[in-house]
Amino acid sequence: MEFFINQNSNLPPLKMELVNDGRNDFRKFFEKIQNATIKFSMYDVKNNVKIIANSPAEIELKCESCGIGGDEPEYYITYKWRDRDTKKVGKFNGEFIIEFLDGSGTLIAPIRDKLFINVLEV
Repeated sequence: MEFFINQNSNLPPLKMELVNDGRNDFRKFFEKIQNATIKFSMYDVKNNVKIIANSPAEIELKCESCGIGGDEPEYYITYKWRDRDTKKVGKFNGEFIIEFLDGSGTLIAPIRDKLFINVLEV
């Protein structure tokens, strides 16, 4: 996944959709993620230096009508940029660390693909 943002910008927020792969009980996962601590970290791909370390992230309902009428609610994991987060131009690797508060463990997302963040010079 590729995400692009201008240097010294804090918009748009980073949003990563939680995807139902059909292998797990997704309803249970959505319930668990609502009782979790979510952090975001970002590393420079060239030298692996951490630019953002364990900064708070959130979950956001994908749409207002999600979950109404029997549909499963869908969520994004989101990170709201601070001005200092995008000071340096370059390509970065991002990850969300989800710690489930029920003691069932920690998940680092994305799982399969890498999340690349491109900070563009303006």
